Amino acid sequence: MIHGVVIFIFSLWILQGFMTYWQIINYRKTLSRLKTKGKVYIGEEKGKLKAGSIVLIAVDENNMIIDVQEMKGFTVFNRFKSKDLYIGKTLDELFSDLSKLDKDTVTTKAMKKSLKDFSIS
Repeated sequence: MIHGVVIFIFSLWILQGFMTYWQIINYRKTLSRLKTKGKVYIGEEKGKLKAGSIVLIAVDENNMIIDVQEMKGFTVFNRFKSKDLYIGKTLDELFSDLSKLDKDTVTTKAMKKSLKDFSIS
């Protein structure tokens, strides 16, 4: 009985390792794809007891947003999804829009963190 439980837990641990590796591969592919489009800003916000968020913002040489991808959630099953709402705006416009919001979500916090890099460069 004990051996069966140990083998089951070990199997789940190995499965989690493979799924984490798969998620890292997805992150690298998405980042590489966005880097071919332009400069990429990365922001992340860890959720303590809620879902976290990783945001990748690709911009052209005029700081116009070309693509925005977000990975949000708890588990290794999450993948990047496009955030078309922000495409076509400049980084200044995005910064202005985010500062006007009443509530900070994990997505907006991650975007603000990525824009901290913009204000430095």
